Amino acid sequence: MIEVGSVIHTSTAPPEAFFERWVDLPTHPEWASSMEWFEIETPVELGSRGTSKARGSEPAPFEVTALVEPHVYADTTVVAEDVDGNATTLTVNHEARPLENGSRVEIRAWLEGPQARDIEMTMRATLERALPADLAALVALVEGREPSVEEARKLDTYRAGPAAHRPPDPHIPEPDA
Repeated sequence: MIEVGSVIHTSTAPPEAFFERWVDLPTHPEWASSMEWFEIETPVELGSRGTSKARGSEPAPFEVTALVEPHVYADTTVVAEDVDGNATTLTVNHEARPLENGSRVEIRAWLEGPQARDIEMTMRATLERALPADLAALVALVEGREPSVEEARKLDTYRAGPAAHRPPDPHIPEPDA
């Protein structure tokens, strides 16, 4: 696994507000300017499949790979296949945990598969721009305010720390729980 992006933000909104937006995939382009569209089976549940299109990319199949209401949503997208049909995937994990006056929101992305090293730098460059802008816009949306360009610039895109090459564990105790 190769982590290619991570961004953390705090919000006055509760975790449930983020979870509701994450599972409403067709509305992601309202806050995720990096995405053109999502199509998915409904209701959204673990294993649901769909197709998404990132700006500048071809449509790609994805699957919901984590769903722990009201805190965690993740999807895994096929971003490349080798000549033998072995897929390289991008997993984007969204997590909101309660704080005393709101939430700690984190988005992490990682690549897995035979071509992960080949596309790592391109994916890092893309996500370095997209993740902070998308998360800042989402926070503003759920807080009912206009997004600030400066807010996205202040977010550190690689705050993953020592767990950078491990997927998050949805069973970790929640802050303030």
